[in-house]
Amino acid sequence: MQATLELDMLSVVMMLFAIALASRSVQINPRNRWYILSAFSLLVLLGTELFAYQVDDVGVVSQILYHRATNVLGFSLSPVVCFFLLHFIGYSSFHKYSPVLVVPLILNSMFSLASYWTGWFFFVDGQNIYRRGPFFFVTTVITFFYYGLSILHLIQSLRRYESSDRLLLMCILITPIIGFLFQLLFPWVLTLWPGIALSLLLFYLFFLEQRYSIDTLTGLRNRTMFMRDILDLQRTSRDGASIVVLDVNYLKKANDTWGHKAGDELLVNAGSLIEQCFRGLGKTYRVGGDEFAVISSKIEGKEIERALALLDVQTELANSGRTIKLSLASGASWCESCIGNLFNTYIAADNAMYRNKEAMKRRSVHG
Repeated sequence: MQATLELDMLSVVMMLFAIALASRSVQINPRNRWYILSAFSLLVLLGTELFAYQVDDVGVVSQILYHRATNVLGFSLSPVVCFFLLHFIGYSSFHKYSPVLVVPLILNSMFSLASYWTGWFFFVDGQNIYRRGPFFFVTTVITFFYYGLSILHLIQSLRRYESSDRLLLMCILITPIIGFLFQLLFPWVLTLWPGIALSLLLFYLFFLEQRYSIDTLTGLRNRTMFMRDILDLQRTSRDGASIVVLDVNYLKKANDTWGHKAGDELLVNAGSLIEQCFRGLGKTYRVGGDEFAVISSKIEGKEIERALALLDVQTELANSGRTIKLSLASGASWCESCIGNLFNTYIAADNAMYRNKEAMKRRSVHG
């Protein structure tokens, strides 16, 4: 009991710190609201757990009502933590599915409330003794359903991170699972929620650090990472490399006509298509407002041409269902050895892209 109390108190401190940290940049990063909701719901959940220790004295009839009410709140809130965490991690991916994803949450809350009388999830008898109900596992299943979706989303995006970041992220992911397994082995020490609290704090610190290397709109590596990778390769690699530079045409027109939200959607769509078509060839970056780049270890022109041709096809397919059409100008260049040459290769690719952009404008005017 003493160990559990100390872990819960430590978890409360961690969540207060996490909420204070995330609140500082809500205006800049709106997805932080989901993180704050997740951390706050966990904070309330830890509070109910701490309160439950004060009202679980065997034989004290006056505590039964409070003991049952605490369990109702605890069972209701358990999946809420991971529901909000899912929306923080997959901010743009899962937001549109919220009406469907909230259904298990509502059902769990209804069954938790009904358990006050039915004992489905839990039962507190006339001697104030707590027992698990026959459907106790349902809340855990729903909780890990949301957490599992979070893990799947992160696994799908692992390729965007450096290898050292992937290892760190996986360690953060398994922290609650370790807490859950430890609690199964030693039921008298409740480590699941402290494990989730630690994971939540580490998640935020990880994503905060990633803001310096990942473009928040597209999820691609940003210009800082692009320049770092170019300089590293130029200093250390004797192998050849290719650089492709791409630019979204008419972005300003889309912003002025349809609004910046529409322009952002164009950029997100462009980044996704470029990454998809160059997957396996190299790393994709967003290097400017409307500009993207790919650094590839392939120097054979045919492979780059195939990827660009695939990009044209995929862009046409995407445009068939869009009101605002996506158009991309591109240019490529390569060098046989990166040492001392790669930055000039980037300049050459950038110049080739601008020549392509001008040619597309001329065709548009005369066509």
